[in-house]
Amino acid sequence: MKKIFILLLLMTSAGGLTYQFFFNQSIDASMSIKKEAIEQENFLKDKQAVMYFSTTADQDMDDKGVSLAVFINDDGKADAFRMNGLELGSVTTTDNEVLLVDKNKIRLIGNTFKEFEMEKPQYTGERTGYLQKRDLYFTIFNTGISGDGGYDSNIVYGNENGFNKGNIPYYISSSGNDQNDVVVLTQDTEKNEYFFKKVSLSTNDVNVQYLVKVNNPKNIELTGFSPILSDDQFHYVILREYVDETSENIVLYRINKENLTQEQFTISTYRNEKNLIAHIPYNIKNSAHLFNGVLYYANGLGEIYAFNTKNSKVRNLFTVKDAPQDGVRHNEELFFKDDHLYVVRHNEKTKEKYYIEHYSLTERKKIEEIKIKGLNDILRSIKGKSIYSYDFKMLK
Repeated sequence: MKKIFILLLLMTSAGGLTYQFFFNQSIDASMSIKKEAIEQENFLKDKQAVMYFSTTADQDMDDKGVSLAVFINDDGKADAFRMNGLELGSVTTTDNEVLLVDKNKIRLIGNTFKEFEMEKPQYTGERTGYLQKRDLYFTIFNTGISGDGGYDSNIVYGNENGFNKGNIPYYISSSGNDQNDVVVLTQDTEKNEYFFKKVSLSTNDVNVQYLVKVNNPKNIELTGFSPILSDDQFHYVILREYVDETSENIVLYRINKENLTQEQFTISTYRNEKNLIAHIPYNIKNSAHLFNGVLYYANGLGEIYAFNTKNSKVRNLFTVKDAPQDGVRHNEELFFKDDHLYVVRHNEKTKEKYYIEHYSLTERKKIEEIKIKGLNDILRSIKGKSIYSYDFKMLK
C-alpha cells in the first residue's frame, strides 16, 4: 500500500490533481503566437511571465500531444505558443533569454533565436536549468527503463552554439544545479536507498560523480519535495518522510560540500491527517528558494517556511490567503524570485479566472495582484485532451 501511495504522491505532485481542461489540438488564431513572432529579438521585451502547459505522456500515444508556452505581457494579456507535448515540461530563464523544450525540440528565445532538433523524442521532463559560470543550459528527461533493466535519465545541454546529449543512468528523485554542475538525488527503489551525485558536463562527456549516500537508518521511504539548492558551503533538499497513510515529516537535508557530512532539520510534522496529498507542493521544481542566507519552502497548503542557514532556526512565515486545502488545484503555480513570491491563483467567480498574487517575503504580506487576461479562454479553446500546468516563471 505504501508503494502505491508514494507513486500517487509522485504523480500528483506534478499536476495529477490539477483542474482539468479538455482540449483538441488547435488554438484559436487570435490567441496564438506564431513562430515568426518568437524569432524577433525584442519578443521578450514586454513579457513579464511565462507558464508551461502540456498533455501527459499517455495522451501522446497518437503523437498528438500538445504543450503551450503562455507568455503574459506587461498589461497582463496572455498569448500562447504551441509546441508538441512534454509531460512535466519546464522552462528556464536568464536575464535576456528563455529556454523552451518540448518532446522534439529545444528553443532559445531572446537576444537571438535558435532552434535545435533532438536525436529522439522524449515524453517526460525532469528539470531544465542554466549553469551561469559555464554558460550552459541543460534539460533532463525521465526517459525510463533502459535495455539492460537499469534506468535512464537523458540530459541535453548546450547554448546557442549547439547542444550535446548524454545520460544519467539512474532514477532521479530530485535535482538542481550549482554554479558549475548539476546535482541530483538518485533513488534505488528496490533497496530504498538514496544518493547525492554531481553531474559534470563537457563537450564530449557527461561525468556522474558519487557524493554521499543519504543517512536513513530507519529505512524510511523518502520523496523529494523540493529542488536541490546550493550555496558556497552546502547542498540542501526538502524531503518527505513517510510515517503512515495519515502521517509524515517534512525534513531538510543539508550536505556539507567539503566533508560531505549530513544534517537533518524538521520543517514540519503532520499526524492523523485526512488528506496528505494536499500537502504536496504546487510544483516541486519551484517549491524552495535560497536568498540572503535564508531557505524558503512553500507546501501545498500555502504555508511558507523559512530556514535560516546561519543559525538553523525554522519559522513559519505566513500562509497564502485562501490557499486550497483539499489538493485540487486549478493550474495554480508559484515561483520565488529574490525577496518575492509569486502565486498563480484561480477564482471561478471572476471574469478572467486567473491572476498572480505578489508577496514580499521580508514583509510577509501580499503587495499586489496582477490580473491575467485571456488565459482561461486559451485553455478552453482546445478540446479532446487534458492539459496541465507544469511550470511558471516571472521574467522581470
